[in-house]
Amino acid sequence: MTDKTVCFSGHRPEKLPGKGLCDRAETVFIKNLLRSKIEKSISEGYTRFLSGVARGIDLWAAQTVLELREIHPDITLVCVKPVENQGHNFPEEDRIVYESVINRADKVVCTSAGYTRSCYAVRNRYMVDNAEKLIAFVNNYRSGTGQTINYARKLGRKTDITDLSSINYEMKYEQLELV
Repeated sequence: MTDKTVCFSGHRPEKLPGKGLCDRAETVFIKNLLRSKIEKSISEGYTRFLSGVARGIDLWAAQTVLELREIHPDITLVCVKPVENQGHNFPEEDRIVYESVINRADKVVCTSAGYTRSCYAVRNRYMVDNAEKLIAFVNNYRSGTGQTINYARKLGRKTDITDLSSINYEMKYEQLELV
């Protein structure tokens, strides 16, 4: 029996509502929603999770899978790097998180030896090609995330897409809800 697999896509923190700042309600909301989507996937029988380990949604998803692996030891994390030296230019805080995730992953795959204009697209296609479901957070469809969503839909993958531009962040955190 093969593992049912989920992959993730989303923007870098500076492109997200709340700019990825941990004390911002938008960031807390996105991370909590991401966690609930991963927990739902686990309850649906998904056991393998692919993360492109980019800053933002990818790293947050990988961290969450690793946290949930403590409760669900049957789930696995595969980190799919677009290039061998990914992370070398991350800000220090993100680099520390990245290295921790890579060191605790069940498997690390690299889709391109060196940087090319298409290395991120190659990584994204690899993840969709090797997954049954895509969980994505997007507010700009003219992005790598938008391309990944379109590719997943073209292949008929199950998609769980959160359009971040449709969320009302003006309300207090306790009252945040999808509009």
